[in-house]
Amino acid sequence: MRRGRTLKQAREPQSVGAGRAARSTPLASLALLTLLLLCVGLVTVARARTPMIDLDIAAERLAGPAFADGIYALERGPDGQPYRWTSGSAVVQLRGAASAAPVYLLTVRLRAENTAGPQPLSFLSDGRTLATTTPEPRFRTYRMLTPPAADGELRLNLRTKTFVAPGNPRALGVVLSDLRLRPMPAADWPGAAVVAGGLLALWVTLRLHGATTAQIIAAVALSGLGLAVAAALYRPAPLPFATIAAMFLVAALVIGVMPAHPQRASAQGGGDHPPAREGGRKGEHYLPRLGMIALALSVSFSGVIWPSWISDDAFISFRYAQNLVAGNGLVYNIGERVEGYTNFLWTIIAAGVLALGGDLVIWSYVGGVALGLAILLMTYAIAARLRGPAWGFVAALVVGTSQSLLLYTARGAGLETGLFTLLALAGSACYLFADRRPAMLATAGGILALAAMTRPEGVMVFGITLLADSRLILAEWGRGRPVSWRVYLRSTLHNLQWLASAFLLIFLPYYLWRLGYYGDLLPNTFYAKTGGGLRQVLRGLSYAGEFSLTLGGPLLLLICVPWVRGWRVTLASWRGYLLPLALVYTAYIVAVGGDHFRGERFFVPVLPWLALLMADGLAALIPARPGRVATITLALLLAAGGTAALARSALIDTTISGVDESVWIWRDIGWWMADNTSPDASLAALGAGAVAYYSQHPVIDLLGLTEKHIARITVSTMGEGTAGHEKRDPAYVLHDRRPTYIPRIWDDYFGGAAGLRDSYTLITITTRSGRELEMWQRLP
Repeated sequence: MRRGRTLKQAREPQSVGAGRAARSTPLASLALLTLLLLCVGLVTVARARTPMIDLDIAAERLAGPAFADGIYALERGPDGQPYRWTSGSAVVQLRGAASAAPVYLLTVRLRAENTAGPQPLSFLSDGRTLATTTPEPRFRTYRMLTPPAADGELRLNLRTKTFVAPGNPRALGVVLSDLRLRPMPAADWPGAAVVAGGLLALWVTLRLHGATTAQIIAAVALSGLGLAVAAALYRPAPLPFATIAAMFLVAALVIGVMPAHPQRASAQGGGDHPPAREGGRKGEHYLPRLGMIALALSVSFSGVIWPSWISDDAFISFRYAQNLVAGNGLVYNIGERVEGYTNFLWTIIAAGVLALGGDLVIWSYVGGVALGLAILLMTYAIAARLRGPAWGFVAALVVGTSQSLLLYTARGAGLETGLFTLLALAGSACYLFADRRPAMLATAGGILALAAMTRPEGVMVFGITLLADSRLILAEWGRGRPVSWRVYLRSTLHNLQWLASAFLLIFLPYYLWRLGYYGDLLPNTFYAKTGGGLRQVLRGLSYAGEFSLTLGGPLLLLICVPWVRGWRVTLASWRGYLLPLALVYTAYIVAVGGDHFRGERFFVPVLPWLALLMADGLAALIPARPGRVATITLALLLAAGGTAALARSALIDTTISGVDESVWIWRDIGWWMADNTSPDASLAALGAGAVAYYSQHPVIDLLGLTEKHIARITVSTMGEGTAGHEKRDPAYVLHDRRPTYIPRIWDDYFGGAAGLRDSYTLITITTRSGRELEMWQRLP
């Protein structure tokens, strides 16, 4: 009877709260409706006023987000006025232009100084002539309207005849002193509709789930006003505002309906620190949800707040998908079975998108935002179950403010990193909370199999999971208790039966297929990037050190707190599973020497596990019910830490923007190949992704990722250079592969012009965008 009364008493506050929420007054509903309309109105007004884009000719470095080519370095006249010369074909490229405005006003201030007399100047947009004029020796301002191209990109070209001035070897076009693009005001009705519908859905959903009026107002206000700020800051981006807003609002709905009270961890996830219950001061338990909404907003719009980008390596996978859909097999070059990718599942998904007529670039950005949000929400859900919602938010804060995660999910990249991270996290969570239930163990095995098909490291994660129960034996030994080997073996066999069976059922057929198709035990990229011995390990240690600094360096020692307090109990808990996962994975990253991309992408899959462990360590130091001063101090410290983590982007934005611009230059080379050469014409490339995908021609990968011979050569200095860029064989490329074209931007690989003159001649090409590039063309 006592137990029954306790359960009844435990139910009563919840039912009373739900009843109070359901009986909200008409005045409260009117206030909510007014708030909703206000938010929609602010978003609509903000979206109609996209900021002007100024290339800032007077700056030492031309400003983004537009890319410019064929515009020379800054100079100053005798009067100190800044100006820049153009080449004969100056290009301005604005990706995602259509997402910000349907038409742009181009404003250019320029003059001519051609020694041969006045020469015509043409303004082109995506190859179409907008206007032609003859500039004068004095500065004049020209204005014209230009819409983005069908693919949403704005490609402007200023084309004129050049001359060479005495003592100046450059080919000169016209003199620029100002160049601006103003998005013309236009109502974003899709964006307004998404915001209105999403906020209304959030209101209704929270009401149905028993939230109080104050909680509903707080969630709607934070979401709506946050979207208004995002609309005001919005600039040309790969995804329209409406698309990003829709994904954020879905995440806000998920946050709103998450269980109100944490569940206790299972036997496998238990320990000496039970999860804290929500409660305390009235409404206090809802603060983590509001924090999560703010984090979700930041993750969703991170590709607008900071520069978005796409990696050239993503196009290598897209190239394989392209050939698969075309019926040529899962190959890079037709007829060459080389496994130059390590992300089978990601590549197959890309092939599915292509088969359905989708744009892989847009799809990769949508997938990136969705994956970033999913990782954020899953981290919170796991930590909230283990430690309570407040500490769930702390773990999510570490993940959501990591520029490493954002760079490889919501900001773009187009790589499989986000998918693998989500699958590895989901698989480990299913195992944590399986409590030896066959269905959950089989689910964990199946998810880890998908992870292993996304990245080979998934096999390592599965192996650690399969051996995870051995920690229980070690804990028993540590307590000095006799070990029941019969019980241990029975438990191990139980896990093997369900976890391993589900894994092998999915992964083994795939592995046997790839072994028969490509003939190698490991992907070709493994051979191309490894073989440096101790030097490679030292580079990996430096790489790991750089990543540790992004998490506060010494703050990682928080992970040790539960272990110091009682290592036996901690070893037997969920921490004894996640910490070995993180440590073994880190050791693997160190062993392979890290990666050459900024943002330490190899550590992104480890990040959620580390976040869970760090939040747990911090929770062990904080009293169960800290005072108000302690709570405020901790909140300020966490906010400062999150802000510092996000500010780290300033150190890498220039590099990321440069990498992104290079990809689109290489796309132009690919387009030129497709437009002007025979199908059997080949190209040698250091950036072997975009040129192959957009040309659909044979491409020789100079770094060996998709080329077996180069991947397997021995390099005496392996491990000392840039990861993945160390193996080269110029003689083999020139004499055995004999590429038809070699872009001059990569002729240093062959020793410069001197290494190519005997077999190649230098030509100048003009791409679809209007870029003038030099190419080495093989002599007959």
